[in-house]
Amino acid sequence: MQSFFLPRRYVPTKAPVLGFIGAGNLLDASPFNQQRRLPIPAPFRRFGMFAFQISGDSMTLPDGTGLVQGAWVLVDSHDLFTSDGHVFAFRMPDGSLVAKRYRLLGGRPGMYSDNVAYAPQRLNADIRNQGRVYAYSVDGQAWAFTKYRAWGRSS
Repeated sequence: MQSFFLPRRYVPTKAPVLGFIGAGNLLDASPFNQQRRLPIPAPFRRFGMFAFQISGDSMTLPDGTGLVQGAWVLVDSHDLFTSDGHVFAFRMPDGSLVAKRYRLLGGRPGMYSDNVAYAPQRLNADIRNQGRVYAYSVDGQAWAFTKYRAWGRSS
């Protein structure tokens, strides 16, 4: 009997930086000019991961923490299962990306901001889920997993 050995696949050590992801007002959909790769520590590596830099304050918590302006986020493009309370990257109809928390809004899917100053938005067929935001870093060096937040915008 012949034995087959498949080569071992290694999880990438660096994530391609694809651009900016809005956390506030929608961004210009123009392409991101600076192409680079961000080194990612082993516990945060995933197949299909992409890095984005936060632009805006809609995902900043009242105490100033969370996904703040200038922070880096990692998106797992293979994790498309929308689960209530998790943060996802959504592609808007104009091509821009936003990071929002998925929740039901009046019994229908919606996007919520962690900052209560921003109103929730309904999801529709023109808005596409690009993957779950699973980690963030304020400086691009020290990473932490994003947290699930149960229902309640002020918690």
